[in-house]
Amino acid sequence: MKLRKIIGHTGLVVCMLFLLVGLPILTHFRFDADQTADAVSSASIALPDQPSGDFIVLINTKTHSKTLHAWRSFFLDEDFPVIFEDIQCIAAEGDATGQQMAERYLAELPENQMKLRTENPTLLASKAEAGYIDVAIFSREMADALKLSPDTNLVTVIEVSGGGN
Repeated sequence: MKLRKIIGHTGLVVCMLFLLVGLPILTHFRFDADQTADAVSSASIALPDQPSGDFIVLINTKTHSKTLHAWRSFFLDEDFPVIFEDIQCIAAEGDATGQQMAERYLAELPENQMKLRTENPTLLASKAEAGYIDVAIFSREMADALKLSPDTNLVTVIEVSGGGN
């Protein structure tokens, strides 16, 4: 009788331990030996395709005087230092390749470092020529169609070739 009580009590304790400890471990932890984490590939994102053609990037010289060299290197796809400055980028409505290039730059920068919006092309061209922009991106075709002629004292002009610089 006493042996039967001890076996019953031991069985109950083992069952309770399994329910309280064993079952949560089995349901919340993976024991697969094949599971390996690749920190590099899982953290990267796919960049949008770089459009082909020529582009004009205009940067407000006065606003970005201290980081102008770094931004120039960034837009020309050269080695550049870490830039601790946010930019407001504008692309012309209807300029599909200009917008695509701006979206590629947006994807290359840390989140929220660059805000992108579109604007009426004629209005954007007049703002850019007067230096009332932070950064503007035009395709060469759009710039030629608008007869864009920015004041180089107000904005820095960077000419970029897409599709492999």
